[in-house]
Amino acid sequence: MAAWVDLCAAIVNDLVIEVRQGRRVSADAGLADAFAELADNVLTKDFEISSADVDDLASVARRLHIAIETCIAGDLLTAAFALNTVLAEFGAVPNLHAAAGEVPHLAFHAADAPIVDAWAAESATALAFLIGTRQTHRLGQCSADTCDAFYLDSTKNASRRFCSLACQNRAKSAAYRQKRREQAG
Repeated sequence: MAAWVDLCAAIVNDLVIEVRQGRRVSADAGLADAFAELADNVLTKDFEISSADVDDLASVARRLHIAIETCIAGDLLTAAFALNTVLAEFGAVPNLHAAAGEVPHLAFHAADAPIVDAWAAESATALAFLIGTRQTHRLGQCSADTCDAFYLDSTKNASRRFCSLACQNRAKSAAYRQKRREQAG
């Protein structure tokens, strides 16, 4: 499930979040990042994705963005409502499927589902599991001043504050420079 939450956050970050790692992200750059995430990810690399899927993918990403934001804010009823609509719309039901010669695995999308349906169903299910298992405190939004990206905190003590090492380094450097200015002034 964590892998699907990570992929969900990455796609939401790519398609919805406008400021990441200290800079504005254009819609085209975000779209290219989303396509690359889906093509390179072990969970979705076997799916076909086309430019025709773009609008649907962005629409679902906006809906999951609302669910993530409300989870972080502690409004679990609103998050549950948002997730329930996505779960129902994209037919998220548990089933087992596998390619020829492989061991069946549990999925929450049909074996022949297109990429948008599979991503939406799996992402909404993974987020729903976080709510159902009282793990929403593991969802976070980057603490860097110039980044709005989401992440799943998989650290042992739930201490993650930044979406990436780049944001962490930028924040620490800014704090160091501020401290030096205060000491000099």
